[in-house]
Amino acid sequence: FLSKLGNFMLYVHTVCQFSTTHSQCREGWREYESKCYFFSTDTKTWTEANAYCIEQGSNLMSIQDIQERVRGLIQQAPTGISLWMGGHDSITEGGWEWTDGSPFRYIRWNAGNPDDYFGEDCLSILINDGYWNDDNCQNKRGYICKRRGEECCLKCC
Repeated sequence: FLSKLGNFMLYVHTVCQFSTTHSQCREGWREYESKCYFFSTDTKTWTEANAYCIEQGSNLMSIQDIQERVRGLIQQAPTGISLWMGGHDSITEGGWEWTDGSPFRYIRWNAGNPDDYFGEDCLSILINDGYWNDDNCQNKRGYICKRRGEECCLKCC
């Protein structure tokens, strides 16, 4: 028994030693630059989508810079739809922030937005062109969750 346990521990150590720099995503999630993204066309309000992402150990997607636009991934989603992202200005009108607490620096608003039309406080992204819209939080939309990739050694060592 101890011999088998020792072999197993050696195997786990070896796998972890050679895998520490490779992120992994759970089934159903897509990896992009060491982050994991979950795209859902199952429609929810912004609040429901945010709660779902949190239950999954993630946040609604934030975008920090042009590289993180993950254009290739977003374009794999069905066209002509809008998806919820983690931006909102529900605390202070015009004071946009991300649910994950990261700085709201990179912006890609659609022309004429944000316009707070009838109190729009939540951010959606139009799949066709990747531009953002301030949107009514009660609308039901698909959504994008984002989380860090999981390191092998954190999972198995």
